[in-house]
Amino acid sequence: MQIHLYSKSVPVLLAGLILTGCGSALPPPKAEMFNFEQVAKDPGDAIKQNLKVEVFGDGTKGTKKFVVGAFQVRFRQDLTGRYSVGASGNKGGASVEDTFYLTGDHSALFQKVTDDLYKKFVADLKQRGITTVGLASIKQYPEYQKNLKQELRSGFSNKLVATPISCAVCDDSPSGMHANGLNTLGGLSNNNSNYDIFSPSEVPALEYGLLSNNDDSDSVVLPRLFPINRAEAATHANLGVITAGFEVELMKFDRQEGGSSIHMSHAPMVRTKLIAFKAFPPGAKIPFSLWGTPFDNGISMEPKYRGKKRTNLLAAAFNGEVFNKQWIEIDDGSVAVDAAGGVTPLADNFPVAFKKSTEPHLQMIMHVLDHEANYK
Repeated sequence: MQIHLYSKSVPVLLAGLILTGCGSALPPPKAEMFNFEQVAKDPGDAIKQNLKVEVFGDGTKGTKKFVVGAFQVRFRQDLTGRYSVGASGNKGGASVEDTFYLTGDHSALFQKVTDDLYKKFVADLKQRGITTVGLASIKQYPEYQKNLKQELRSGFSNKLVATPISCAVCDDSPSGMHANGLNTLGGLSNNNSNYDIFSPSEVPALEYGLLSNNDDSDSVVLPRLFPINRAEAATHANLGVITAGFEVELMKFDRQEGGSSIHMSHAPMVRTKLIAFKAFPPGAKIPFSLWGTPFDNGISMEPKYRGKKRTNLLAAAFNGEVFNKQWIEIDDGSVAVDAAGGVTPLADNFPVAFKKSTEPHLQMIMHVLDHEANYK
């Protein structure tokens, strides 16, 4: 695992300056309120607030047998916040960065919670009469191997470095949303956010050639991408395809009221976000469409934007408007941070907080599958 110790010196040098830069310490942000009981009572109401759901064509066409084409949990390894250290209200104040980073090797812990989440995911599908099979069932078909560079075993995919899904400063950036996901092995990327990426043993991470088959480079990550190779191979076996991905952060930054600076804060907490869930029936494909339809049949889910969404990349580059996606946050002491910015998940408590934070995501996914017609 890559620990990126270069970041450790930054918090040490800046902590005192930033914490006292405006005359007093800035308060740490609080976990956003989330009504867990309400999700259990009415997941549909929670979906309206938290998820964007799109059903294309005939949806899943009642498919009851799927291959899990991808399933991953991304743990953010470092988080960078930018702060203004000028006098209070001085827009011309200097801007500096502070970085928190994960300490130690938590591979075993992260692999366990990933495996547990996957088992619960499969069990929830089974309760709905949906059978899932692993990628081994379609490996014999030539489409599966097309442009495939490497298949990474469970527990070893933590060596992959990915381009940002969440912007280091603004939580979710246009460049991050449209960037490719898994792109290099061994940290060779020039633009990365240092994720450790875990997959269950039944669903290894796949590294596809980016230039020759850009659509399938990491099509679990971005909601509107279609897993071409896996879908074409699964059609031979009359299987639908399901992909799911989650992102995890263990530190929360907060944006100043009315500005683009971010509060300096020691605010460790478990934050999870459903990056995307997609389900396709056998034979689904990318249609010819003037309206940018990503696939002709299937379901796509992603976290919903809150706040003011930027409408174009140019505006996003030159203004400080806040727009980000929904996280589910648990602040119960299961994550700790030291004075130097080292963040540590506590092995005895972290799995419980992770399960509590991810369970609503699963409940909302299953509600859509139970009520697919309501979302067409």
